[in-house]
Amino acid sequence: MLRILLHLMAGLLLLSGPGAFAQRIVERNYQHYFAEYGLQGSFLVLEAGTGQYTAYNLARCRQGFLPASTFKIPNTLLGLETGAVTDTVEIFRWDGKKRSFPQWNEDMTFARALRVSCVPCYQEVARRIGAARYQQWLPKLRFGQMRVTPATVDSFWLVGSSRITQFEQIDFLQRLQRGQLPIAKRNQELTKALLVLGRGPDWMLRGKTGWAMRQQYDNGWFVGWVEQAGKTYFFALNVEPADGQPATAKFVQGRRALTEQILRQEFGLLGSPGKK
Repeated sequence: MLRILLHLMAGLLLLSGPGAFAQRIVERNYQHYFAEYGLQGSFLVLEAGTGQYTAYNLARCRQGFLPASTFKIPNTLLGLETGAVTDTVEIFRWDGKKRSFPQWNEDMTFARALRVSCVPCYQEVARRIGAARYQQWLPKLRFGQMRVTPATVDSFWLVGSSRITQFEQIDFLQRLQRGQLPIAKRNQELTKALLVLGRGPDWMLRGKTGWAMRQQYDNGWFVGWVEQAGKTYFFALNVEPADGQPATAKFVQGRRALTEQILRQEFGLLGSPGKK
């Protein structure tokens, strides 16, 4: 009897702990926001204080995609933690090769490399970290399912079999926001400072976009969180062009624009009243 009671008590503790919030999901239809930018995809928000998720296209929120440049968040943490990068002002020298994103064609600090999402800079960071250290560190970070080998060390987040879901993105961001990753507090704080995208009198937006570009296929991310009036909301957007055609400016701009529209109009964030 005592054993049965202990099992029941353990079950109640599990239901009342942080994981209990995982099943609190409300589904909403945000299709008209996506249609405005010619996009299709899914959107997930977690209100940290209540543990309630709001999802559009819930099944897709549970589907894994290449992380693309959202991996620059853990890559920044690991670059600093392993000493592959000395600090956020370290200069990355342009190799002289002209690329289609002109903002990459210059010398820049590590901080700017994150802000302009400089793939060549972060590929250099990845080579410095090396496959062995990734294999050691990535399971500790629990950032989706990353597959890295010596041959793919500077591309595994852009191509291949690495995957992360929107739920996993938000789980990782929660631990970063709370300073609960197995990374030095200083390096977590430095990384969080680099993610600031906007602020107002009582709110702050942090986030990172991503764009996986493969043959005739584009997949985009915008992930992050909003701190407003003592509350924190985490979000993860994943999108593709609705017509299946190559990405246009609407795709590039729409990732962040439609996310901010939903956060403002549906949740009253970013300084605007909402519908809730």
